[in-house]
Amino acid sequence: MKQVTSILLLFLSAQLLGLFTGIVLIQAAQIYPEFQDFNVAPGGESASPYSSAIFLIYVLVGAAAMVLVIRYYKGVMLFKLVESAAIFIAANIVFYVFLLVFSVPYDWLIAIILSLGLVIARFFRPGLKNFAAVMASAGIGAVFGFSLDMLPTLIFVAGLSLYDFLAVFWTGHMVYMAKELGKRNLAFSVTATEMEYSRKTRKQEPSTLELGTGDMVIPLMLAVSAYKLSFSFFDSAAVVIGASFGLAAVLWYVTTRRTFLPALPPISFFALLALGIARFVLGI
Repeated sequence: MKQVTSILLLFLSAQLLGLFTGIVLIQAAQIYPEFQDFNVAPGGESASPYSSAIFLIYVLVGAAAMVLVIRYYKGVMLFKLVESAAIFIAANIVFYVFLLVFSVPYDWLIAIILSLGLVIARFFRPGLKNFAAVMASAGIGAVFGFSLDMLPTLIFVAGLSLYDFLAVFWTGHMVYMAKELGKRNLAFSVTATEMEYSRKTRKQEPSTLELGTGDMVIPLMLAVSAYKLSFSFFDSAAVVIGASFGLAAVLWYVTTRRTFLPALPPISFFALLALGIARFVLGI
């Protein structure tokens, strides 16, 4: 139970931190056009469905490349460099937004220093894995939600949910990636560990529960994008609440059945269901 609670708290931390970051980016872009530089949609086409299709292709190609690297590269340094780049870029956005809100002078420079400090600290302090993963998820989810409007976001979420389902139950490569990356203690997931009694060894052994950063990024992306519907926190909050309920259901099933389960489909389903209810209520 402690593991489930820990994962849920880490998930909510990423959602709230990223949602704050994304909302500030959206509001700032209404006043300062230069904030559109944060838009990562191909050609800056936030409303184009083709943007989500291109992102899906990136995910598939990236996953295939990751599987090949894991299979033939048994070291750790290459993965740490990729992790460091992701943490630096994503954390830099989060730090910059917070410094911007509080009108700190030289916000961009201080954000770079703080991000670099986090990357260096992560190299020497393995215990910072969860914090780094939350920061990375918050920054990436905020930027993607800021970059895509609701239609391409829905297409992207639906496509990734289908991919997650197939990658676990059909090809199985998602399970393979999770196990291999977990062995390397990388910040591509958040982890909760608890000592449990093992019937095999008849003694207390560590039990680990993990949630991939992608499962935190996608609902956050949806929550940030939902903010554009009415510029009200109500829509975004509904997404976060629905996603949290979906995640809780997944964690309950996984811990009771001791099996792997694709988390993104139920998370996305309940997030979209909650958003639909919120839209209906606001429409009345």
